[in-house]
Amino acid sequence: MSADLRLFDLLQRSVVVTGTHYAATTVVGSLLATAPEFHMLHEPLNPEPTRSYDSIRPPHWYEYYDEARVDELQRGLVRMFGRTASVSELAKRTAGARSGQELMRALRYAQRKRPFVTSPRPAVIKDPFMAFSAATLQQKAGLKVVLCVRHPGAFAESFLRKSGQFDFRHLAGQPALLEKLPRDAAAIKAFAADPPSPEEQAALLWRVVYGFAASHLLADPRTCMIRQEDLAAAREATIDGLFAFAGATAGRDTARFVERNFTSGPADHEGRSYIARDPEQAAGKWRERLGRQAIETVRALTGPLARDFGYVDASWPH
Repeated sequence: MSADLRLFDLLQRSVVVTGTHYAATTVVGSLLATAPEFHMLHEPLNPEPTRSYDSIRPPHWYEYYDEARVDELQRGLVRMFGRTASVSELAKRTAGARSGQELMRALRYAQRKRPFVTSPRPAVIKDPFMAFSAATLQQKAGLKVVLCVRHPGAFAESFLRKSGQFDFRHLAGQPALLEKLPRDAAAIKAFAADPPSPEEQAALLWRVVYGFAASHLLADPRTCMIRQEDLAAAREATIDGLFAFAGATAGRDTARFVERNFTSGPADHEGRSYIARDPEQAAGKWRERLGRQAIETVRALTGPLARDFGYVDASWPH
């Protein structure tokens, strides 16, 4: 088997962990990557990566690679599994460092890439911005997809607290994606031309990402849905199901990760950590933080679809 075919085989046996940003993809991806079967590949479709990460550097956030562009996506991902590209990329990043921080990030890149060189294996491709392209990889290359979901109210609270805006021109500028989103295409264009309130932006982004998933991912047996609320209410069963789906082995590293990261602490309440959090507290905290008017706005825009994901009327504050 040629080197290229071996690398493509590793890609085919990889698992995509995706959803919206702020949907616990980091904690779920990091958890799954404790299995000895996988390495971690972090956000290859992030348009603005630091020097410590690989990226294809697409022109848009949430870039959609459809069937016409899937070869481009696969080539970019396969390259990240290879030794030659890793060595040359490290040399380029180190030489181009303009500060101590940039140099440290380049060295961190080397640390992250070393396992791909010394012990090639499939990857957990953790990338919320692959929410649309994951369906293409699933259909054309057979990848399994883990879809991470949060209550739309919880997502909106994180969205308002951490960023407060999303430039919908990144979606409106992708004709192939708009064709896949006939119900929301007009709203996307309107939000791109005249951005509304942050809570409306959060609600539409949630609706777009999970509406697409409902149409193009959920019916496929190669998709596993992980809701943050399930991690809170049935943690052990949810983790066991995740590992069984991925064909992964939970070991000591997994147990240590769960012990270290699924416990309550200041990070839950101050928003500084993307991993360490008590799922039960994180899942419900939004009800205290998000104002009633914002909740009503988000519910009005997401309610019907939210019910399809198990977020029934009783899940909203009354």
